[in-house]
Amino acid sequence: MKIFEFDSPEDMKDGAVAKQVDEDGNKVLVKLNYEETEEQQKARVAQKNVAELADSEQDNEQKFAEDNHGLKFAIRPIKNFAIGKIEFPLGIIAEVNEHIDNVIIPKSDSFADGLVGQLKNDEKSAQLDFPLDDEVGKQLETVFNKIGTTYLKGGYDRDSKAEVFQCWTNHAYAGDYNPYHDHGCQTMAGLSGFLWLKVPDCIEKLDEVPTSLHNASGAIDGFTHLVWGQNSRRDVLQLRGQTEDFVKPIVGVMLVFPNWLKHQVMPFFGEGERRSIAMNWNVRDSDEELMKHMSEREKKNLEKIKAEEEVSS
Repeated sequence: MKIFEFDSPEDMKDGAVAKQVDEDGNKVLVKLNYEETEEQQKARVAQKNVAELADSEQDNEQKFAEDNHGLKFAIRPIKNFAIGKIEFPLGIIAEVNEHIDNVIIPKSDSFADGLVGQLKNDEKSAQLDFPLDDEVGKQLETVFNKIGTTYLKGGYDRDSKAEVFQCWTNHAYAGDYNPYHDHGCQTMAGLSGFLWLKVPDCIEKLDEVPTSLHNASGAIDGFTHLVWGQNSRRDVLQLRGQTEDFVKPIVGVMLVFPNWLKHQVMPFFGEGERRSIAMNWNVRDSDEELMKHMSEREKKNLEKIKAEEEVSS
């Protein structure tokens, strides 16, 4: 016979979980009849760490209250937005570069008319269309859609799908740059991103975390500048939030962010090509996601429309 109990009578409600105990009321450790996989182990450890952090925060709040005449203290960090960082195997990068060298560049189908990039200082400077309807394009489309959808779920807990609808390559040489801008999408919410494919030595040798710009250091030559506000370094010292970042391009690294995020690419001066592939996603929200933001009347109307559609079909 197995005995289960709740921590208190108040816990006896729908959805509550009882614990197994022995005849003396001591908790029984239940042995699982399967071996834990590596992914399950990682998930368990992550859950344990979160639980321990929560317990630690509660302990700290309790101690603060005890030391300060019962005052309760809590800190709530304000989350602004999420940036996704993805690292691709170099083997995939080599295949993409080969496709660009053998298919995209020879076709020379310019994409520059709809872009603000000032890539013009070398005969090979260009922004070229990267179609998604051939074999390589379809493979990347599948990967990019998975990345975008995962970013939405992980960064925003959003039950939505990301659908990449345009890609292009950037081929920058000494003196080329991309001025301050953002990207357009066809849906209310959208994503943008880029994947670095080639980085010249003059950029690669720079520190990943930029050093001081004083004395013409060139510390951010060829870096991507992300801007989501107007705060200066002085503002940050005054405890205002960081609202910009300079990101060093690294071969195989991809960034994903909301399409409204302003950014620019600094010029560089040296031999070699700075190559990237950029893309935009539309965001398609599920009915479940849309209903999170609806009034009860709107929910009923949506359910009515769906019921009528099912009957007509």
